[in-house]
Amino acid sequence: MRKMKQEEIEKILKKQNWATICSVDKECNPYAIEATYFIKKDGSINFMINPKGTTMTNIKLNNNVLLKISRASASLSEWFGISCFGKAFNILDKKEIEEGWNLLGEVMKQDYKAAKEKFTKPSSLSPLLSVKVERISGVHS
Repeated sequence: MRKMKQEEIEKILKKQNWATICSVDKECNPYAIEATYFIKKDGSINFMINPKGTTMTNIKLNNNVLLKISRASASLSEWFGISCFGKAFNILDKKEIEEGWNLLGEVMKQDYKAAKEKFTKPSSLSPLLSVKVERISGVHS
């Protein structure tokens, strides 16, 4: 096992699109979900998740999160793990939500027009979770 260089971490983050979002509830119990991410120009790592779900509830109480991005070969001879520590925010701006659906669509090669319309209505909650990474580390086989 060896520590990854910053350039290696950045390359993998751009190539991958699946992460585990780890948060804690009001009793400090850990909670984790997996979701597809996209990176915005400002460097934040973003997700479109259930706006009424446990993760969104948790970040309103404590916005410290850990994002874990990892992968291993079938033989387990090659693997990596990246940990991104940061602050998570539920973004409410309708233009940013629209942009989020567009960026997720690029990553997933899907058209999220219906979701974009649903979640940009004035009465809807925002599914956009943005993580400002404060510290990052990675290890590699």
